[in-house]
Order: sequence, then C-alpha cells, then structure tokens
Amino acid sequence: MDRISTGIESLDNILSGGFPEGAAILIAGRPGTGKTILAHQMMFSNASAERKAVYLTTLAEPQIKVMKFQQQFDFFDYTKVQESVIYQDLGSTLRKYGPSKSLAVINELIQTHQPTLMVIDTIKTIADMIPGMTEYREFLLDLSLRLTTWGCTAILLGEYSEEDIEIRPESAIADGIILLYGTEEKIRQKRYLRILKMRGTAYTGGENVFSIGSGGIEIFPRLNASVNKQTYYNFAEKVSTGVPKLDEMMRGGIPYGTATLVSGASGTGKTILALNFILAGMKKGEKAVFITFEENPRQIIHSCLKMGINLQDYIDRGLLFLEHFSPVELDVDEHVYYIQRLAHENKAKRVVIDSISSFELGMADKIKYTNYIFGLTDYFKTQEVTVCLTNEIHNSAIASELTKHGISYVADNLILLKFIESDFELKRYLRVVKMRGSSHANTITEVVIDENGFSLK
Repeated sequence: MDRISTGIESLDNILSGGFPEGAAILIAGRPGTGKTILAHQMMFSNASAERKAVYLTTLAEPQIKVMKFQQQFDFFDYTKVQESVIYQDLGSTLRKYGPSKSLAVINELIQTHQPTLMVIDTIKTIADMIPGMTEYREFLLDLSLRLTTWGCTAILLGEYSEEDIEIRPESAIADGIILLYGTEEKIRQKRYLRILKMRGTAYTGGENVFSIGSGGIEIFPRLNASVNKQTYYNFAEKVSTGVPKLDEMMRGGIPYGTATLVSGASGTGKTILALNFILAGMKKGEKAVFITFEENPRQIIHSCLKMGINLQDYIDRGLLFLEHFSPVELDVDEHVYYIQRLAHENKAKRVVIDSISSFELGMADKIKYTNYIFGLTDYFKTQEVTVCLTNEIHNSAIASELTKHGISYVADNLILLKFIESDFELKRYLRVVKMRGSSHANTITEVVIDENGFSLK
C-alpha cells in the first residue's frame, strides 16, 4: 500500500512508513494538544504543485487566525499558501446552508484542486451542527466515499477525549485514530501521542512522548525492547576496560556488545573507570558517546587534564561526543531517544551513561525506569555497541544491594567499587561480581587513583 508521510520521520517509522494513502485519519485530543500543528506539519511537508493539500476551517477557529499562529513554525512556507496549500472556510456554508451544501462545496474543491490531502478542522463542529446522529453518520459516509473515490487522504481533527472516541461515529468510519493528550507535572507539561487504530498498516503501539518547538512536533518513540532481534555475539571477543589488571581479572576485558554496570558509593572511582573504558576504544580510533548527568563537560575535561588525559583533543577529532543533561530538567523519554540517535548517527562503538542513579531522578514511575534501562541497554546490544553504566549506591556491602529497583539483572557484567577502612584509612577496592558467558577473577583488588589516573594494585 502506498504511503503518505506525516512530515515527522519518527512518526513515519512508528507507522511503518506513514499513513496509508486514501485513508481517513481521525486526530483526536482536547484543545491545545497539538492537533492543528500536526495537520499543518503534514500538509507543508507533502504539498507541491502536483500534490496539493486543502485545509478546511469550520466554526472552531477563523482561517486567518489559524494561519497567523502556524506561520511561527519553521515548516510554514508562505510560497505554498493558496498555491499548493489551499485554505478554505467551510464555516459560513455550514452556518447558512447546512451539511448537504457543505458536501457540494467539498466536492467542488476536490474537482478543482485534485488534492492528495484534505484536512477538516474540526469535524466536531460539523457534528454539533447536525441535529440527528443518523444524518451525521450519512454525512460522514458520503464524505468518506467522495474522498476515497478521488484517492484523497483525509485528516479529521476533533476535540475528543479517549472516552469520547469510544462512542463517536467518526471512530467507526475512520481508518486510523491518533490520540494526542498531555499531563501536567510539577516541572513541565508532558505531551503524548498514541495510535489507537490504523487499518492497512502495521504500527508500533504504546505511548510516545512528543514536544512542540520551533520546528513543529518532534516525537520521541517509546523504548521498544527487541530481544527477539538481538544478535548474540561470541563472548570470547573482548574489548579492553583501559585498566590492564582489570582486563586480566575479566579474562581479557569486557565481552563485546554487552552492558556493564559499575556500582559504588560516591568517590569510589566510577566515572574515572568509565573514562578509561572509552579511552581504550578511542585510542584504537573507535568513536564514543559519554553522557553525564552529574559533572558538566568542563569539569570532566579539567579533571582529566590533571591526569594527563586530553579529552578535548578527542572531541576536536570527532571521536568523543560528551553531553551533559541536568537531572532536574531531564525528560527521560526525550533524552533516551536523543542518546540513541547520537550514538547511531555517529557510529559510536562505546557508550557511557554516568550515572543511571541521576537518570532515575527524571522518572517518577520506577517500574517504567526499570523497563527503560532494560530497553536502552537492549537497543545498544542490537547495534553492536558496548555499554558502560555507572550507578551510585550507599550500601555496597553485599551484591544484592548493588542497584535499586532490581535493575542489576539488565547488566551482563557487574563491577563493584567500595570503601574499606584499613588502619584508620579508607581504601578503595574493586570486585568483579558477575560476567555472563565468561569466567572472571573472584578476588577483591585495591584501587589506586592518583595523578596517573585509575589503576589496580
């Protein structure tokens, strides 16, 4: 089946390529959820001299007001207005002559412009003007038949909640239903998109976060764990941790394409060990992504210089992508998608997230947090990326308390860093707790952090 792009790449991916051409799609949501913006983004993305789009306004919002607010977005192209993007007021016809005359007007517009896309904003206004439900159903069927005959994709906007959709006649006639909604949180509003129905195409279900910016709507698809798509690599292939003695303890290093969790109290050396891990790859010409939620990049670069490590050089050479996000302002859905895209577009072979305990602060739902950590590490495994996650804990006495919310199971390898008091002195120690598919040393080894960096005695 031929597709028509939504104008949003990530949404097209969710829909396996876009909306089926000739379909009638209901975009529902309460006022202010982004329906009009989504429709305009789709129109301007698709409109050309050969493929025109018609936008019909009803009594919900005046045409001039719609254009005034949409022109602030980057996708709005003045040269297409009334050339390939045709605005038409249907409200006056509805008010004076009713729905039958409105259908005649729509039919005339279709014959005159032969559009590939038609938007009705909003279909609910028409429903409110037709007294009987039977008459309204007949109107919808007639409209759908006319558009389908001409091969025109219809986008019907409606101010409906999810509960309303279940009882609306539009829901039965529409080939697809997309619901936009939002929640008010203490720090920021969160917006969501969910596909409730889509005939003629496979799609990824579930809740997807989106934001509205100068470029319009940007969707951040939910993390979809894909264990069934994983390629399980030969655990005999190892990558260096950057610490020679730790490589020995791990019988050659970290198994390629796995996830390693480094847990320990504050000050035990988690970040420095993670930096050694990516340095080992960059020295071989591998690209790396380092995501920090705690120290800002300047602090990390300055700290490394004291140990003789010039991170700025690797950044300038395009081998290191060092990004910092504040956990206070963190929108997890958005930033997880950004991390994936950053690693994918730059073909990174090693990724560090420092730390997932800060990452956790951005999520009120701890079950969702666990699922996201699993989905994130699983995604990188499918991309042949070796991942290192750091995690701060307060009690590192026993392995069962290495993580909160039971996320230690997502790690293929688990390294514990801890303080032990010895002769009135606190010393750091390292232990390899587990390695899936590989043997490892069970000894506890002292850690040395000095001007030369991270090493083991």
